[in-house]
Amino acid sequence: MAYYVERNVKMTWWERLYIPEIIRGMIITSRHFFKNLFGFIPFFLGKKKEREIFTIYYPEETREYPIAYRGRPVLALNDEGRPNCVACGLCEIACPAYCIDIDPGANSGKQNEVERFPVEFTIDYAVCIFCGFCEEACPEEAIFMSNDCDISMLDRKKMKYNMQQLLMPTSELKDRIDFCRKMYGKWNY
Repeated sequence: MAYYVERNVKMTWWERLYIPEIIRGMIITSRHFFKNLFGFIPFFLGKKKEREIFTIYYPEETREYPIAYRGRPVLALNDEGRPNCVACGLCEIACPAYCIDIDPGANSGKQNEVERFPVEFTIDYAVCIFCGFCEEACPEEAIFMSNDCDISMLDRKKMKYNMQQLLMPTSELKDRIDFCRKMYGKWNY
């Protein structure tokens, strides 16, 4: 079914001036401006229970992020106290910013719990673009994007986190793990 657009529509002189639309836009802008300028006064006087201003006073108030939010990547710590990572290197390969470094360790035969494990796992958050490709590439559900976004620092060297700083228990990541299983568990072909 084809759609045809009438290209020869003649606008009136009043419509070509755009005056009604400019006036309507200025009214909306002025209303928001004055509401935000003086909106805190009834709240501080105790006349209203909730603020009408949408500003969040950041250090004192925090926002709850949606479960699909991609904060900093963290390593999942299982119930035995070990990371789920098997040092396969897929997250390192999938990372477009090359901010993940993994040094794998092999089983010496004495410990039979895991065959491979990471000896050293580092993520440089100064380089990370928080894309979530590492989370998608991981076959062992070892790396997840958390809802933590408070990683700003003045020194770039402190933004390189080692494995001990990255570990987070799976109990804290339960909602994100369920979301990832539902999201990435579907076959798209």
